[in-house]
Amino acid sequence: MPSCPLTPSALPSADTPGRGAPGSVSGGPPPRRLLALLLLCLTAQADAGYCLPGVPQPPIPRDLPLAARIQPAPPAVTALARQRNLGNGVAIEPRPADLDHPVARALARMLTELPEGLRRLAQGQVGAIYLVQGNFGSARVEAMRDAQGHVFGGCILLNLDALARSANAWASWREASAFRAEDGYRIALTLEPAQTDSVETALRFVFLHELGHILGMVAGVHGFWAAPETWWLNARSPYVRLSWPQAGDRPGTGWLGRFPVLALPRFYRFEGAPLPRSAAPVVYRLLGETDLPSLYGSLDPYEDFAEAFAIQVHTRLLGHPFRVDLYHGPAHIGGFRSCLDTGRCPAKTAFLESLLAAYAVR
Repeated sequence: MPSCPLTPSALPSADTPGRGAPGSVSGGPPPRRLLALLLLCLTAQADAGYCLPGVPQPPIPRDLPLAARIQPAPPAVTALARQRNLGNGVAIEPRPADLDHPVARALARMLTELPEGLRRLAQGQVGAIYLVQGNFGSARVEAMRDAQGHVFGGCILLNLDALARSANAWASWREASAFRAEDGYRIALTLEPAQTDSVETALRFVFLHELGHILGMVAGVHGFWAAPETWWLNARSPYVRLSWPQAGDRPGTGWLGRFPVLALPRFYRFEGAPLPRSAAPVVYRLLGETDLPSLYGSLDPYEDFAEAFAIQVHTRLLGHPFRVDLYHGPAHIGGFRSCLDTGRCPAKTAFLESLLAAYAVR
C-alpha cells in the first residue's frame, strides 16, 4: 500500500473538541484542502486494495462527507467483484463508472439529503462508495476489518446500470428477476408514491439496504458472510435466532424448511429462475405467514437483516410504502406487505427499534 502523508486519524472527529471553529460542538468541519488531501490519500489506498480481504484498513474518515467518498471502483475492487460473481456462478467483471454518470450525480444529491441520524450513522461506518457498470445485481458490500479481524465498517459497490431506474421501476425489476417471465403475469413493488418516484429515492433504499449489511456486522448482529471465522456471531445473535436456527456453525433453514418453495426464487436470474411468475401468488402467500421481512430477505440471515433495516427505516421512520402487488392481465391476484409494516413480527421490530435508538437514528 502506498504511503499517505495524511491519515484519517489526523483529522478532527466529532469526538475531538476544539479543533475547528470556536463555539462548535464537534470542533467544526476540517478545512476543504484537508478534506481534498484526505480524499486523494484514500483513492491511493483504494488502488492498492482498500476494503479487500487481508489488507490492513485505515480508519474511517468520519468527517468526510458521504458524497466525497464516492469514487470509480479501482482495479483491485473490480477484480474482487469478479471473484464474488464467480462464486454466484456468473462470469462477469464490471468496469469502473465515472463520477459524471447521471446516477452518480443523483447518488451525491441523495446522500446530502439523508436525515441527520442516518447520515451520522453512515459517516461512521461507510468507508467508500465504489461505482461500477456491467456488474451482476444492484449493489454489494465488502467488510473493513482491523488487525484482529473485527469488522468496523464497510465499502459499498453500486452497479449504476441496474440503478438507472426510478424507485418503483427498480424495486419491481429486482422483485420480478426472481421468477421467469410469463405472458400476462406482472409483479409490482411500490416504494414511493408517484410524486417522489425517482432515481434518488431508488438509490436511498438501496443505500439503506447496504448500510444495513454494514451495521449488522459492526453491531455484531451477524458475522461476515465471506469470513467463516466470524460465523459464530450468528449462533449468539438474538436476531438471527428468530428465523434462522443454527445447524452446526451455519444458520439453519428455518422457515425455508417449513415452506420449501420459499427457497426457489432466484434473484437476478430472470429467464434462468426455477419458478415462473404464475407461482408468485403461492410464494407471497406463504411468505406472509412468516416473520421474514421480504422475499429478498428470505435468502439468508444477512439479507434478512439488511432488508429488515431498510424496510424499518423506509416505512416507519421515513413514512414510505413497501407493497408487492401481483397481476394477471388487469386482475389483481395477490400481494404482500412486510411484517415490519403490518406488525406480524414484533420481536424483529423491537430489536430494530432498540438498535436504531442506540445509534440515535430517529
